[in-house]
Amino acid sequence: MILVALAALIIGDPLPPLALATPTGAPTTLPPTSRVRVIDFFATWCGPCRDSLPALERLRRRFGDRVEFITIDEGDSGAEAAEFLRSLGVAAQLFLDRDGGAYRLLGVHRLPTTFIVDGRGIVRRINRGSGAGYEARMARWLTEIVGTAPR
Repeated sequence: MILVALAALIIGDPLPPLALATPTGAPTTLPPTSRVRVIDFFATWCGPCRDSLPALERLRRRFGDRVEFITIDEGDSGAEAAEFLRSLGVAAQLFLDRDGGAYRLLGVHRLPTTFIVDGRGIVRRINRGSGAGYEARMARWLTEIVGTAPR
């Protein structure tokens, strides 16, 4: 018997290229950027995602163009995912992880999972799950990286 361990991405690792799809199904990857990125994995069936996504939207508005917010849906169609985000008032960019490749590559084991990646492409923070303190924790981590956000 051969055992294969899947290595999860850890803080300090560079974000690897992610093979994703646009909401219309066209293959794409995340282009390099010098901006800080918040990358959130979610699904329409995920109960905690209904709380974490609006929190991320409030942070997106608060931090403005200093931080790029990206959502990656697991297992839903582009139309379902887009409607779900719309219903929550979330305007972040949407991508699809149709085959679960990015999910596995980054070591996502639960939803939501949120990565904060600095402008050099290095993973600075990983948050698995949601709940009390999620928004404050994400705001604190982003402030550590990009500085104080206007209120």
